[in-house]
Amino acid sequence: NGLTMKNDDKVNICFDDECKIRVLSPEKFDHTKELAEQCTAFVNKIADFSDTVHVLVEILDSQAKMIETEKLRTIGQRNRVESEMDHRSRQQLALQAQIAEKKAELERCSKHYDSLVRIEAEQNKLLKNFSNSDD
Repeated sequence: NGLTMKNDDKVNICFDDECKIRVLSPEKFDHTKELAEQCTAFVNKIADFSDTVHVLVEILDSQAKMIETEKLRTIGQRNRVESEMDHRSRQQLALQAQIAEKKAELERCSKHYDSLVRIEAEQNKLLKNFSNSDD
């Protein structure tokens, strides 16, 4: 499998300014050299872009972790607040029940006191009647 060429393909052999043999014409050689430089510049730009993207991804990952940490902290605080609200609600109900008990006890004591005052008045009246009848 040797190298074969068509008759239509003409190879121009020429010498450059430094007397080096060139298969390409000087214009094509300069164009090829310019294209190679552009490719190198493009590859460098892509590498820089890749580095920038990598740094950006690291920053975004860091921010995402911080956001997740804050989110969990906020959820914890919200749960504590809800728990405290439930605790206060239960405590308020317990205090209201205790107030109702104390009011009922006060009512019983007031009725008992009124009853004792009536009994005392009746007994004083009886004693007065007995002392008046002994005279």
